[in-house]
Amino acid sequence: MTKRIYLHVGAPATGGRFLRRALWGNRRRLGDNGVCYPFGGPQEHFGATMDLREMSWGGRRDPAWDGAWNRMVERVHDWGGPTVVLTEPLLAGASEEQARRAVASLEPAEVHIVFSTRALGWQLLADWQEQIRHGHAITFDRFTDDLVANGDKAAPPFGGLFWGLHDAPRALGPWARAAGADRVHVITLPAPGARPGVLWSRYCALTGIDPALCDVGGLDEDAPLTTVEAELLRRLNERIGPMLGGDYERVVGEYLLKGGLAAAADQVGRHPMTLPERHQDWARREGARVAEAIRAADYDVVGDLEELGELRLPAAGRLPDQVPEALVSTASVGVVAHLLERLTQSHERIGLAHLNSQLTGVRENLDRLLEAAGESAPALQRATRRVGRRTP
Repeated sequence: MTKRIYLHVGAPATGGRFLRRALWGNRRRLGDNGVCYPFGGPQEHFGATMDLREMSWGGRRDPAWDGAWNRMVERVHDWGGPTVVLTEPLLAGASEEQARRAVASLEPAEVHIVFSTRALGWQLLADWQEQIRHGHAITFDRFTDDLVANGDKAAPPFGGLFWGLHDAPRALGPWARAAGADRVHVITLPAPGARPGVLWSRYCALTGIDPALCDVGGLDEDAPLTTVEAELLRRLNERIGPMLGGDYERVVGEYLLKGGLAAAADQVGRHPMTLPERHQDWARREGARVAEAIRAADYDVVGDLEELGELRLPAAGRLPDQVPEALVSTASVGVVAHLLERLTQSHERIGLAHLNSQLTGVRENLDRLLEAAGESAPALQRATRRVGRRTP
């Protein structure tokens, strides 16, 4: 039996978070049916990628990353089933040497490379939002103008990151040379929200996973931020980024991305983002170029290459610089209200924890008293037991 490994290497912002949550949450069901997700913790995929690519994150490198790729590889080789699946979109930026090292470490298994993508105009929008999610404060206009005009020579880190991670022909070149072009698979995707479930159904069709085995209910498909959410977070980054430092992603992820910004958007309306009109023809041409390059490379396509040239922007879409200040102000109040509510809930939990701590102390004292009463008169023992029963 030949073991097959499906290594999903990108692109970022095309459902990677959804796939990781789906695979991690269903890892036992998958394992019982011959499919291995070779990680012992929900974040190990990231450490393995940092190890393989010899990268730091936010200027820091976690010592736990050292050897993480090889530890994952050991689990793959120990697996006796026919299929292994793993995903980390930052692998799209691997150098040729890194891609070859990754494939060689997984052999003699049959290594298949998977790349999911959608129209490049959508990826331009999604990549800006991803940069905003990680603390940057560059405006959308400046970001798009620079990337369109200067390509990978755009201001760092944006130029290299966008073109290196999102341009399918460029990202897949090293992997195709390492694994073979006949083992490269491209999953095309429509515009976000257009047809929910497309990524999962196409991914399952490619990897042979039975969708009925997995419970993916309640897992969102990484929907883009609304225009107000994105612009408000960008403005906040100018103030809170330097203040939070290394805690930025944890704090923003827990308190803003998972609640505060959504609550604000609910107050002012969920207006989707769009692409500047001056870049829309460029986006269509680039989409067609990418589709033609994939076709010429003879990669296996799961979906429809025509989707890459169809921009299909929302009719009611807005640009961040078109958001009225009144909406930003209203949304800001919504964020503050949400954070105050969370703060109140935290204080209540702290109060309950303190009360429970005090009651634990009382119970411990009573236990000692009961123990001492064991050597006392029977009347004292009975009285002590009655007190113990009345104590919460």
